[in-house]
Amino acid sequence: MRKTCFLIVYAIFLAQWLGGAVIAKTGSFDYPYYLFDIYNPDDDCWLGMDAHGYWPVQVIPEKWLVGTPPALGRSGVTLPIDHWVELKFRGGIVDGALEDLILVELDAVGEQALVFLTDGADYEYLLGLAAVPSNSGESITAVNFDIAGISLPFIPSAVRIVGVDLRGGSPGFDLAYVRARISPSPGFAACDPSPVDGVENVPIDAVLSWSPGNSAQEHIVYFGDNPADAGENATAVSAPAQPQLTESYDPCGLKLNETYFWRVDEVNNSDANSPRTGDVWKFTTIDYLIVDDFESYQREGLRDVWTQLGYAHVQISKEPGPVHKCQQSMCFNYFFDDNFYSEALCEFDSPQDWATIGARSLELFFRGGVNNDTGAQMYISLSDGDVRTDIPYNDANDLKDESWHSWKIELKDFVDVDLSEIKYIAIGFCKGMSTTTGSGVGNMFFDDIRLYSSRCLEENKPQADFNEDCTVNFDDLEEITDNWLDTGYKVYHVSAPNAPVAWYKFDGNLNDSAGDAHGHMRVNPTYVPGVYGQAISFDGYGSSMELTNVVNLFSGIRTGITIAFWQYGATSTHHTDTLCCSNYVYGIYNPTIAINLGCWKSPGKYNWDCGSRWSFNGRLSGRHRYKSEWSGRWNHWAFTKDTVSGRMKIYLNGALYDSRIDATTPIEGIISFEIGSGWYGGYDGLIDDFRIYDYALSGAEIAFAATNGTGIFNQQLALPADLNKDNVIDFKDFAVLTFGWLEKNLWP
Repeated sequence: MRKTCFLIVYAIFLAQWLGGAVIAKTGSFDYPYYLFDIYNPDDDCWLGMDAHGYWPVQVIPEKWLVGTPPALGRSGVTLPIDHWVELKFRGGIVDGALEDLILVELDAVGEQALVFLTDGADYEYLLGLAAVPSNSGESITAVNFDIAGISLPFIPSAVRIVGVDLRGGSPGFDLAYVRARISPSPGFAACDPSPVDGVENVPIDAVLSWSPGNSAQEHIVYFGDNPADAGENATAVSAPAQPQLTESYDPCGLKLNETYFWRVDEVNNSDANSPRTGDVWKFTTIDYLIVDDFESYQREGLRDVWTQLGYAHVQISKEPGPVHKCQQSMCFNYFFDDNFYSEALCEFDSPQDWATIGARSLELFFRGGVNNDTGAQMYISLSDGDVRTDIPYNDANDLKDESWHSWKIELKDFVDVDLSEIKYIAIGFCKGMSTTTGSGVGNMFFDDIRLYSSRCLEENKPQADFNEDCTVNFDDLEEITDNWLDTGYKVYHVSAPNAPVAWYKFDGNLNDSAGDAHGHMRVNPTYVPGVYGQAISFDGYGSSMELTNVVNLFSGIRTGITIAFWQYGATSTHHTDTLCCSNYVYGIYNPTIAINLGCWKSPGKYNWDCGSRWSFNGRLSGRHRYKSEWSGRWNHWAFTKDTVSGRMKIYLNGALYDSRIDATTPIEGIISFEIGSGWYGGYDGLIDDFRIYDYALSGAEIAFAATNGTGIFNQQLALPADLNKDNVIDFKDFAVLTFGWLEKNLWP
């Protein structure tokens, strides 16, 4: 059992002037009302503690972290490195007496997590580091943040928590729950929709809810799968009768992978402006439904659900045994001969309606064994109680293959089975029609049985489908026109820049070729072939390079700076990478300089931060359009700032990529600098020819520095619209698009 004592760890950071409205001092504490976003770089199940405090068990983050926890002080979700959750509250997060945000962590063994305030969209502010002590016994640790004095250009309504666990003794930060001081401020319109507006992957059994507007007595709900169903001339839902008293609506019968639109108008009979028209909200449902992922069974409980027929023997296989995803799969031992078969049958507690939810296909994964007898016929069956249809698997050789195979079956192939009344599903083995041997045995593994609607499979994509929706349409035409006549071979006008104040060639060492700000690594450096000579390789969190003599290096940099380098991001799970960063202390002060590429979800965001004190007025930020801009190939990046003109710029491969004005904060107070890690986490990939200049270079000077004076960038054009791979987007690519115009290849 866990101890009930609380160890309070205060992480109160100094107030900083950021520009914008100061957060008001009011509000009361509440739990999040919605899991706005989530990221699991391993693409497996989420682990944590159940209501009894047992770890590890599979958990559902939205059920554990939204609202009151299942078991205060015992249940929780584990956030390993680069795993994160973003939790939304019913109102803005505000300042009050003492703490304003409370995170509770279970079993403190030194875990750490980054904590961000966000607006649930493009704005984020790194609040600080949630670090818990290393305790020899079990403990519950509350990490508190006071946001007094913070000024933000947005209203924070969500919290993003990112596992970093740099010194922890467990797989990750064990988040029990989050509470924030919020100030709901509804107007007369309904607000705080659940599901949140624009969200994806909503369960098909979702119940819609909202916060009522001021003085609302009743509510009118509009809902449908077309924008017009919630538009100005829409008709309200018919059941329940409208207006309704409750602040929720069960749409019933949501379909897989469908976008829905809804609106709530507020009614008050004494209000001359009643009903108050609400905003139109939308959400998209999840594209699959789990039939069985075999994660919920104890070792013997499987046979209570999957009945063994004939000579079948089934049991749970746990890691490190063969598992397709998460921790468990079903192990199936079969025997067959002329008279006997082996079958495992799962009968549903109540008949399943797969027709109404729009299911079109069934998919399951299986893994064979080298000693399996391939004379067996593997099959899968569905039954509505009156009709049963068996679908055979057509390649017996796969029964010997010890790799996971995807078996996709169209539901229409289960001929005459009523898909709205499925009573059971079965998997089995019998003697094959062409088998001459009398009998045989084998050992198979099954996992992740799912239902899908029509979906876009990689093998079905039309050639000119750039946005991966399996349809060639105006979205794809826009991709070509936006990049028309772009080519990988570019020649720019050049002008020789002044000498850099620091230059790291990484040709077998970390020396500063321009001065004495030499680097040193926390671990032995790794050098690989680069753009010019060698490059240095970083592996995420453990291999950053720290510069020496930093104060002297930056003493002459006050009104202008350029940081330029060649970069090749690894195909990794890290999406919180900081490529370089000046001094910072979590919760105390933020860096004067920081560069992030590929942040959060691929292709991700980029941030160019420069200025002291740190503020959003000194940030140039946006979203990458292509993953190839930072990952899987060499790209040259240059980041400039001129504090006199207030202009910040970013150049990618010699071309102006982004810019902003009014960024006049000075460049000062830099006492440390690192490459390959920093504020948001560690960088995973290669860097070559890293230079720092004491002024903002022009585009011509950047082209000179990047190409050794030639101005020639000769790279493969890594854009999807280059359909014929001839390194230019022109009428040849357009011809391919027109040939496949309006082609639609969803399966099935």
